[in-house]
Amino acid sequence: MSSGVAASLRRIFIANQQHRLLIVSTCSSPRNHRTFSMQYKDTEKPPHPFDYVNKNYNYFRQYYLGGHYTLANMHDNTLFFHVESNFGIRRSDFVKRLANHIGFLPISKPDVDRMHFIDETGTVNSRQFHNDYCLPRDYIPSPEEWHLNPNYHATVRLLRPLLQTMTYQLRMGLSHMFSTGQGIVTDRSYWSFYAILNILREHDFISQDSYDFLLEYKVSIDYNLKMPRLIIFIDKDPHAIWEDLKKTGKDYHKGSKVYSLELLQAMDRMYKEEWLPRMSTYCHILQYNENEIKTLEDVVFDIEQLNFDDTNKFPDWRLTVDVELERFRAQLQDEHFWTRMFNVNRLLHLSEWWTEPNAQKTQLGLMKYDPRYYWKTNNWDIKPFFFRHQSWTRLPFY
Repeated sequence: MSSGVAASLRRIFIANQQHRLLIVSTCSSPRNHRTFSMQYKDTEKPPHPFDYVNKNYNYFRQYYLGGHYTLANMHDNTLFFHVESNFGIRRSDFVKRLANHIGFLPISKPDVDRMHFIDETGTVNSRQFHNDYCLPRDYIPSPEEWHLNPNYHATVRLLRPLLQTMTYQLRMGLSHMFSTGQGIVTDRSYWSFYAILNILREHDFISQDSYDFLLEYKVSIDYNLKMPRLIIFIDKDPHAIWEDLKKTGKDYHKGSKVYSLELLQAMDRMYKEEWLPRMSTYCHILQYNENEIKTLEDVVFDIEQLNFDDTNKFPDWRLTVDVELERFRAQLQDEHFWTRMFNVNRLLHLSEWWTEPNAQKTQLGLMKYDPRYYWKTNNWDIKPFFFRHQSWTRLPFY
């Protein structure tokens, strides 16, 4: 056995010696358990995969009449992997290399402008359109602008679209997995939102009312999505991250009023003392440093040792009858249901979302004279209410 493989095996069994991370996934598992295997990398896709990008999966029409049997598409590698790390650590290259190596679909981190605000033609940004006519307190910032001027109003206007975009990405990722049988690897995902929200509240970048509202908002969505089967956590000392940000970070990183050594240290504790222990009750956890993820063979070897039939984990993936999966898959693409989940009227309970009397009416009156007002939407959440948007396509989610 090579030294790399031996170290890889030890990584699964031995907890961090400094007790900074106290969860590890074990290799002990019964015979005939379900495991990841590279033999499925070149597995052919179903002969007639469902066109989940342009059509909504209907339980009766597709399952009973169309014969799209979801379980027939799935095999041992139909899995959801999630890559996580502290702020300031580059994950995207590892996600793409790992996904390409094992034959999974890589899903990039959420790009709120591209996926939420920009229209199908790529010419109109509704965030910028709104900002041209709104009051200063109603301004919707880009992530770069928010880093330079964080405040309660800006934070909630950034986090709400981020939550919606993360939800959309996971919905479409799971739809891809159920339609084709191909596994997915996400660069962060919807399940990262809890840790981000908590750390922003801890450092007073978001008010207590907004925190409570967004947390309740998220909890109402949790039960309608699936959790990852494996989280790969890339560990790095916060001091090293802080030094790298100051040397090689982008301009808004260097001038950020959000990033600080104290925030990075708090985020590190949040992951290792709260988020990862909680997630370990639902899925496997593997931890690596930046040097260890360079050797994909060792990472894949570790994944192959995990038991994805572990009866102590994956409660949301257990099925009593196959019809449950068909109903879940149909709900993932039920646009009316998700429109109600993200209905803007829910935000009326949030004081940071309130504006001046008649401000919105005046703003809309001015916007109607702007050519951008009649834009083609990519906004999947408002599509069912506008007949002129019935012919539409979803934007790429990866």
